[in-house]
Amino acid sequence: MTVIATLTVERPSGHWIDRARAYQVVVDGAVKGVVRCGRELSLALPPGPHTVRVRLDWTGSDDLPVHLGPGATVRLRAEPRGARHAVGRRYLKLSRVA
Repeated sequence: MTVIATLTVERPSGHWIDRARAYQVVVDGAVKGVVRCGRELSLALPPGPHTVRVRLDWTGSDDLPVHLGPGATVRLRAEPRGARHAVGRRYLKLSRVA
């Protein structure tokens, strides 16, 4: 029996900026899918430590270390930081959902 864990990345619909754009979800350096405004992406991953980030063209979020326990689900939220960060490399924010 193979034990997996679930990583879910949600993207709230309340932000108008980037509304029509999809954010790439990168896990351990590989693009695993995209998440659009008001949607979520769930990934089945092996338990253990992973590094997650979201990316949009030339910018993205900081890396977020995540530990997935066997059979556990971890939820993350991806959203823009705001217009004042639009020029910087860390335009997107990825955070853990309680």
